[in-house]
Amino acid sequence: MISHGTAAALHGLWDYWPHFIDVTVPVEAGRKIDGIRCRRCRYPQPEEIELRNRLAATTPARTLVDLAGMVDLNALRKTVGRAAIRKKLELQAVDLAIYNAKGRRGLKTLELALVPYRTKDGKVPDVRSDFETLILPELVELGAARPQVNAWLHIEGERLLIDFFWEEQGVVVETDGRETHETPDAFQNDRRRDQFLASAGYRVFRVTWHQIHGERDAVLARIERGLSLRRRR
Repeated sequence: MISHGTAAALHGLWDYWPHFIDVTVPVEAGRKIDGIRCRRCRYPQPEEIELRNRLAATTPARTLVDLAGMVDLNALRKTVGRAAIRKKLELQAVDLAIYNAKGRRGLKTLELALVPYRTKDGKVPDVRSDFETLILPELVELGAARPQVNAWLHIEGERLLIDFFWEEQGVVVETDGRETHETPDAFQNDRRRDQFLASAGYRVFRVTWHQIHGERDAVLARIERGLSLRRRR
């Protein structure tokens, strides 16, 4: 059974392939094979197995449980976020895999990584980029109401897709990644969007990749102050 890091790469949750092929076997017996690493853990239940490229592999849910004992919180958050981007984060399946894995290492870390994706209606936030998954946990930890993620706003006949949106507070957070926001056309489009949002009474916070890595606390403090202000109507 393909599992752990190899399963993560197979599902697109990692950008790279591990040096060794990870497999989980019912019984570790027989000769060792170069390049294959046998993992000692509970063998997957039938619902934790699926075929990928005609290979039997652990599901994304079970793979997250397996990885929880291998990587730290930041790496696990990134992997959970990638599962959400690829629409492979099924919380019910993850919860069942966690239940079946009682006693294994890393489960508390996995629960922390899942917090930003647990909502009242049970729908996983519609994150669409690694940058969004990087900043979402930070915004949730501010203690304010959860933001809507990739929500549509209609202003003056325009239909705008907003990265993070607090309707009651009238606050918008836009994540400006270099790959999509540093071209001349993107610059002009962003300024135009900001004008529409400002005209409708929204406060806009644009956050760059450099800022979230270089001045994270200051940026989050500004957003938190913005969320605490009463919206002008």
